[in-house]
Amino acid sequence: MELWIEESRQRCLQQGLDPTKIPLPGFQLTAKQLQEEKHKYRKILVVTNYFAEKLLAFLSGTPHLIVVTNDTGYILDNYGDETMKTTINRLGIQEGIKCDEEFMGTNVVALALLEQKPIQIVGKEHYHMMLEDSACYCVPFHFSNFHNLSGAISIMTSVEHHHPTYLALLANMVDSIERELSLRLVNHNQNLIQQLVVNNMRNGIIMTDERGIITEFNAYAEKITGRNRKSVTGTPVFPFEHFGSYFYQALKYRKQSENIELTFRYSLDQESVCLFDVLPILNEHGELLGAFAQFRDITDRVILERQWINSEKFSAIGKLAAGLAHEIRNPLTAIIGFFQLSKQSNDPTKLWSYVHLIETELESMKQLVSDFVVMAKPSTPERRAVNMQEFLKDIVRFMDSQAILKNTSITAITDNALLIAMIDPSQIKQVLINLLQNAIESIGKNGIIQLCAELAHDNQSFKISIEDNGIGMTKEELDQILNPFFTTKENGLGLGLSICYRIIENHKGTITATSRKGYGTRFEVTLPLE
Repeated sequence: MELWIEESRQRCLQQGLDPTKIPLPGFQLTAKQLQEEKHKYRKILVVTNYFAEKLLAFLSGTPHLIVVTNDTGYILDNYGDETMKTTINRLGIQEGIKCDEEFMGTNVVALALLEQKPIQIVGKEHYHMMLEDSACYCVPFHFSNFHNLSGAISIMTSVEHHHPTYLALLANMVDSIERELSLRLVNHNQNLIQQLVVNNMRNGIIMTDERGIITEFNAYAEKITGRNRKSVTGTPVFPFEHFGSYFYQALKYRKQSENIELTFRYSLDQESVCLFDVLPILNEHGELLGAFAQFRDITDRVILERQWINSEKFSAIGKLAAGLAHEIRNPLTAIIGFFQLSKQSNDPTKLWSYVHLIETELESMKQLVSDFVVMAKPSTPERRAVNMQEFLKDIVRFMDSQAILKNTSITAITDNALLIAMIDPSQIKQVLINLLQNAIESIGKNGIIQLCAELAHDNQSFKISIEDNGIGMTKEELDQILNPFFTTKENGLGLGLSICYRIIENHKGTITATSRKGYGTRFEVTLPLE
């Protein structure tokens, strides 16, 4: 038994306290006095309440009671197990009473305040027998930087749950409370200046403390979110549907988010579009103080962009319609001409010749329409496991004959690590044949085409590149190659690359091109392995 506990028990004995009787408190604050003390300690009690809830949650499953007293030992607040509250209330221990030794016997609050050190009293160390089943721990506090207030925080549990780490937990809790109070005091004057600046900004501003509790919500934030400042200040920011998760990332992982586009819809025809930024607030020691977010209203800009996009869409639809009409008109004119000639001729040979030509033009129109449909909306890929080594060799063999006619060689370099990929072989074959066909046609004679396939560094995707030393393209031509009906070929329709782009897009891949006039062109296709 510690010396100060033994000395306290001796004093109680000398005062004639009966250890078998329920002690009666000798001093108690009036309701008004208790209210005044609570008001003086209000900020300490608010912060203590938060940390007490955290500690009780950590100790959940066992009964505990946390008590806060002022510098003279009067109980100001208590938190925890309701059964324990009822038990100590029967002993007369409640808000407003003084935990003194003269009337309550040996107790941790009186000893901690007297000795100014952490104290624990366990079981039979208590003077009164009715407390022999209890284990009590107390740590005094003195916040010199916060109105020079002193007091003590104690925790009570049953003897069977006694553990000396309770004193360490309480000491850490007191340190945390002091840091929090110091930060609030240091930031008080800064907050006054901040209020003047924040409330006059044209951006929406929201600030929270390190727990995600909203501390600032300016007038522009009210306008954007449609929420009242008073109703949200002091509440968690996380339930906000549009941006709560970004605050969580900032506070939990110190992640900064920038230029997140958020849309706040107020009715069917009224909305605000904002760019949202959020970042964690740290002090000079790297400690988290909270989070800061701002909204920049870009509604007017978005409306203009939508109008421009709609204009571009109609323009694109017009160009597509004009291109398709032009390509259909040519064979249609020929068909009408051959049909009229067939009506004027009685020569069976000429009639069959005209029928054959009409059939050819109709097939051409059919292919044109099919290509256009594929370009506009290619079928969903039917993926299956494909041996990429054999797949690429087959494509090169298929195109070799066309390359030989131009005295052009196709060299294939494949990565041995690239084995199996989940693709639609017929669609990807169509893409690669189209790219190789374009490469062959861009070369005069004696050309070189190099096909390379390799596994990407992330082992989740692979790349296929096709590079030639043909005539190449200008920057203006390169910018338009994916547009339907744009072609640099004399007899081309300009749908091939558009079809390739849509197929690769449906495979969740990408296709890029680089070119230099007179030096050649390189296409690169990136596809996921699965």
